[in-house]
Amino acid sequence: MNEQDKIQKKIFEEEQAHLTQTHGRLRVMESELEERIKSISEKAAQEKKDIRSNLSLNFDSDTDSMETYIEFEAMSHSIDQYNIEQDAAKEKLGRVKRLLKAPYFARVTLQFDPEEEPEDYYIGSAGVSENAFEHLVIDWRSPIAETYYNQDNGRTFYMVEGRRVDVDLQLRRQYNLEEDRLYSFFDTQVAIEDPLLLQSLASHRTDKMKAITATIQKEQNAVIRCSDVPVLLVNGIAGSGKTSVLLQRIAYLFYRQRENLRPEQVYLLTINPVFRQYIDQVLPDLGEENPRTITWRDFVHIAKAPDKGPFEPAKESDLRKIEKNLKSLRLEEEDFRPIMQKGRCVLSRREIAKVADSLSEIETGVRLLHILADRLSEIARVKIRRMERDENEKRGGRGEAGMGDLGGAGEQAGAAFNSTDPYAETDEPGMREQNRIRNEFGGAFSAIEHFSFLDIEKIGKRLTKRKKLSSAEWIWLKILLTGMGDKNVKYVMIDEVQDYTAAQLMVLRRYFDRAKFMMLGDEFQAIRPGTVSFEKIRELFGEEGREAVELPLLTSYRSSPEITEIFTGLLPREKRINTASVQRPGTAPVKMGCADSDDYLRRLKALINAAEEEEGLTAIICGNRGSLEKIRELLGDKAPQIISRNQALPGKGTFLITLDLVKGLEFDGVILPDADAKMYPDDLLARHRLYTAVSRATRRLSILSNGELTGLLQS
Repeated sequence: MNEQDKIQKKIFEEEQAHLTQTHGRLRVMESELEERIKSISEKAAQEKKDIRSNLSLNFDSDTDSMETYIEFEAMSHSIDQYNIEQDAAKEKLGRVKRLLKAPYFARVTLQFDPEEEPEDYYIGSAGVSENAFEHLVIDWRSPIAETYYNQDNGRTFYMVEGRRVDVDLQLRRQYNLEEDRLYSFFDTQVAIEDPLLLQSLASHRTDKMKAITATIQKEQNAVIRCSDVPVLLVNGIAGSGKTSVLLQRIAYLFYRQRENLRPEQVYLLTINPVFRQYIDQVLPDLGEENPRTITWRDFVHIAKAPDKGPFEPAKESDLRKIEKNLKSLRLEEEDFRPIMQKGRCVLSRREIAKVADSLSEIETGVRLLHILADRLSEIARVKIRRMERDENEKRGGRGEAGMGDLGGAGEQAGAAFNSTDPYAETDEPGMREQNRIRNEFGGAFSAIEHFSFLDIEKIGKRLTKRKKLSSAEWIWLKILLTGMGDKNVKYVMIDEVQDYTAAQLMVLRRYFDRAKFMMLGDEFQAIRPGTVSFEKIRELFGEEGREAVELPLLTSYRSSPEITEIFTGLLPREKRINTASVQRPGTAPVKMGCADSDDYLRRLKALINAAEEEEGLTAIICGNRGSLEKIRELLGDKAPQIISRNQALPGKGTFLITLDLVKGLEFDGVILPDADAKMYPDDLLARHRLYTAVSRATRRLSILSNGELTGLLQS
C-alpha cells in the first residue's frame, strides 16, 4: 500500500468513526425524545384528572361565574402548554428518525477568521442539535449550507438575513452512506464531475420522484435559493431537473418562513393527475407537508366554475374583450338568479333587478356588486322577519300556512324597494335576532355573499355574443364583477408552464393577485397549439409592474449522452450549442423504419419482450389515444397495461401511455411505436412533441415506425 492509499484509508476510518458516533447520538436522542413525549402525555393526563376533581362549577352569581371562567382559562392554558411542548418534541423526533436513515450527505470545513481554527459542518436532509449551541447536523436549507452548493472552494460567502458572511471554504466533501455505514466519500470542486451525482443518476427510475437534496447543482441552487421575487420564471431544457428544483424551492421557502408560511398558502399546479401522484412523496421525505397540489380542472372546481373539459380553448383576446365590454354593461333582470332557501324564494330576480336599478349610476364591476350584495342582505333580513311575522299571525288566526314563495311578505317588502331608502324598516332587529335569522336562513345569506344571484353564464353570453363560455372566461368574468379570488395564498407554483394558455395565466394571476409566482417550463415541450410563450409570460406579468426574474437550466441530468443528442438535435441550433449532458455514455438508441406490418409487429414485440427483461420502468409512449388503442389491439393479449389519466404509475415493468400524460416524468426505457410522418410531421408542433417523447428516456430508447421514420429523425 503506497503512502496515498494509507492516507485515504486513515481518512476513511476517521469518517466512519464520526458517522458511527453521530448515528449513536441520534439513537440516544430518539430514545430520549420518545420518553419525553410519553412523560408529557402522562403529565397532561394527570393534570386533566386533577383539574376535573378540583374544579367546582359555580354560576350562582356573577362573581362565582367569573371565578369559574378563570379556572377554565387556567386549565386550558396549562393543557395548551403541554400540547406545545409535545408537538415540538414530536417534530424533532421526526427529524431524528429521518436522519437515522442517512445522518448527512456532505461536509464543509470553513475558516471564519485566519486566527481561528477551521470548523466542520455536516449537512443533512434535516437539521438537529443536542443543545441550543452545538449543531450535530445542519439543515441543507440553512444559510451556511450554501457554501456547499455554491461549489466555490477558497474564499466565498453566504448570506444571513441580508448580511454577508465571508469565509474560507477549505473542504467540500460528499458521502455515500446509509444509517451508520460509510461506503465512500469524495472531495470535489466541480459539480459535473461529482461521483455522487453520477451514482444517483445511475439508479433505476420508480413510480415516485426522489428528492435531489444531496446532488443539487450550482445552476439549480441559484433557482432554489433565489431571492423572494414577485415572479420567478425558470426556462430549462428537458432533464434539467425543473420539477425537482421546484419542489426543493418549496421546501426551502417553508424552512425560511417557518413561522408564517403554511402549506395551504402555497398552490402547486401540475399538468395532469398522473404527475401529481408521481411527485407526492418528495416533500414528505424532506419533512414538509405537500402544498395544495392541483390541476387546472381542480382549480376550475375550486372557483366553482362549470367544468368545460381538460383543455382550455379561451384566448387572451376573449378575456380582453370581456373586460372592455363590461364597462358599458348594465345588468338586467335576466342576469340574475332568485335567492332560494330550502326550495323557497327569499328574493326573486325581479326584486334583485329593482335594487340593481337603484344603483345604476355606479359602473358595473366590483364596487357595484359589493354594494348590491350588502343591500340585498339587509332587504332579505327585512323580508324574512316580515314573513315570519305574517306566518305567526296566520297560525294564530287561521291555522298553519306554508311559507310558499313568501307570498304577501314579498309584496310588503316591495315598499322598501320602491322607497327612497331601500333599507326602510322601523324596527331594526337586535344583534341576537340578526344572528338567529342568519343561522336559520344561512343558505340564502351565503348565496348573496358569494354572488350566487348572478347568472355569470348569461352575462358572459351577452358580452361575447356566443352560445357558451369557456371555464377561463367564466372565472375571468366573475373576478371582474365580484373581485373573487384567494387573498390568503402567498405562492403559486406552475410546472410545465408552456402547456398553459395566456388566458389561463391571466385568470390565475388575477385570482391569486397577492401571491408570488414561480413558473417553470421548456418552450420546446409545448405539445398543444395555442399555448403561451415565455415572451408572452413576461409581458402578461409586466402589465402589473411585476417584472419576471428569469433563470436558465441548460444541463440535462436525465438522459445518456446518446439520447440527449437525439432530443437536443430537435432544438434550434442556437439553443442546442448551450446544452450538455453529465451522464456517462450508455446504450446506443435504436431507430427502425419497418418494411411492412408483419415486420413492424415482430420488431415491436421483440422490443417489448427485451424491455420486460430489463430493470426499472419502460414506457411505450403513443402520440395520442387513437394510436394507443391501435397498438393495444395489434398486440392483443400480450399488450402491457395502460396508464390512464387518474392512474398512478406501476413500480416497475412496461406499460402503454399517451404523450400528454408523460410531461415531467422520466423512465429507464422508452419505446416510441408510432414515429412516422403521420404522427410526427415536419412542423414545429410535431418537433416539440417528438422532443418531449424522446427526452423521457434516461438509459434506453427505441424508436419504431410502420413504414418510413419521420423526417424529423432522418435529418
